[in-house]
Amino acid sequence: MVSGRRGEKRQEQQAFALKGTMPAITMLCLKTADVSAVGRQLADHISQMPHFFLHLPVLLDLAELGDEPVDLDALAGLLRKHNLVPIAVRNPTDAQRERAVAAGLGVLRTPLTRSSRQAAPADGSTPTPGPVAVGPAPDRGAPGGAAAAAPARRPRDAAPPPDAAGEPPPAGLTVRQPVRSGQVIYVPHGDLVVLSPVSSGAELIANDNIHVYAPLRGRAMAGAHNNADASIFCMSLEAEFVSIAGRYLMADEIPDEHRGKPARISVQNDGLVVTRL
Repeated sequence: MVSGRRGEKRQEQQAFALKGTMPAITMLCLKTADVSAVGRQLADHISQMPHFFLHLPVLLDLAELGDEPVDLDALAGLLRKHNLVPIAVRNPTDAQRERAVAAGLGVLRTPLTRSSRQAAPADGSTPTPGPVAVGPAPDRGAPGGAAAAAPARRPRDAAPPPDAAGEPPPAGLTVRQPVRSGQVIYVPHGDLVVLSPVSSGAELIANDNIHVYAPLRGRAMAGAHNNADASIFCMSLEAEFVSIAGRYLMADEIPDEHRGKPARISVQNDGLVVTRL
């Protein structure tokens, strides 16, 4: 006699697998525990590129807060209100860790070091903001951070060149190393020039033009502060997403005849057009 329960003896098919990964995640480095101030500035920042931030996963870095308490439940709600997705905290104190768990956030357990604050100059002056690179911690081998460091300050006892007095600091940034998945390079003033490949999952953001003298496979956002005169240039257009002054094209909207070829993306008639270089 054949048992009717033969099927129960079969091993159940595996329903899932757990894998460690490090996808491209935007890190929000808190410099204040004032959630209202964060909300005001975040709203202004998102308004410049709303489609880029839609449903973006966000990691909260608490390193610069020290032991200062922060309402992580209110902060998570604020991010969700702006269609962001808070997923975890990094560098929390014990008290902050408890608040994160209570707010439904994860706690990043990888051994990442707390970011050090920039030391104030000896003369008490305020450093001029420069290009910023955000990406994986140095122990992950991210090469972009060194390229994006602020320019070295001139010694106090060195006299300035005769024609240098009153001139604005040099703008723009040139990156010579490959931009890897998970890195974000942001240039608030001037052009961003990249001389090496930009991997899928990497992000380039500049207020003016973006030049990539190599394959562009990640995301590129030029004209970040509504500069519609900006353009994106690349030697091989393989991007996941391109945007200029709020206009954007997803990967499947880029014409096939331009994929993998030298191209320029610019704004025409309030939309983006792709032309061959």
